[in-house]
Amino acid sequence: MISKDNFNRIVEKASGYRYSSMLYIDFDDCKNSEILHDGSDFILMQDKSKTPNMLHFAANDFDALTKKISKLQGVLRMNFVPKECADKLGSIGFTEWGEFLGFWNYDIAKTVASFDDLDEHEYLDINDCGKASAISKKCTLQSRGFEGDSPEWFKEWIEEGNKVIILRMGSEIAGICCVAITNNGTTLWIREIVVEPRHQGMGLGKKLFKQALEYGVQNGAAKAFLMVDRLNANAINIYNKYGLYEKEGDSELQMIKRVNSN
Repeated sequence: MISKDNFNRIVEKASGYRYSSMLYIDFDDCKNSEILHDGSDFILMQDKSKTPNMLHFAANDFDALTKKISKLQGVLRMNFVPKECADKLGSIGFTEWGEFLGFWNYDIAKTVASFDDLDEHEYLDINDCGKASAISKKCTLQSRGFEGDSPEWFKEWIEEGNKVIILRMGSEIAGICCVAITNNGTTLWIREIVVEPRHQGMGLGKKLFKQALEYGVQNGAAKAFLMVDRLNANAINIYNKYGLYEKEGDSELQMIKRVNSN
């Protein structure tokens, strides 16, 4: 395991490299990581506690990084892969796991004003994080790259002052949407929308999305942001309908190596 002091040192150092996946992680994301290389050419950490194993990197020399990764065993995953380097990873057995595009609505008050009525919102109680996680995990890989979140993740989300909007079927939680107000109160971040599989196809996802936008307006946000895989056409159609459109150049490429190709 990496110490917090060493993590902070690595992340600060990584900020000076040409390529880096470490601009978007915190200590909890990689506290179980092992440092495999820490040089001026590249930095590489591997977290074997994750399935697939997660690689965190920073590089000035992506060829040297690729050569090091080619020697690793097992199923491997990398986030924030530079598009111009994807072919290099492809040459050692990596394939695209997902490409997440940034979608924005810059005037959510105008969008919400078009809604026929405003619904009452219900929020997840911190004691029900296990129920939210169970729904989230049931939806694993319904969209590329989506793996669901743990009870601990939902607990931390709420403890940080964020909300999880819920919808019920009877007394049972049937759908959830994670929302946060960011960028000094200006931006609604919609982190995750999932519906229990047996309740899908009933319009609950669309209702959660509308409630998320309402939440943003009610809490002073002017715009909204979310990430979606570029192949998730159904979700993209809904987002477009409510004024969220892709921002050119705002994307994250994730890649995975499923088998050892040595």
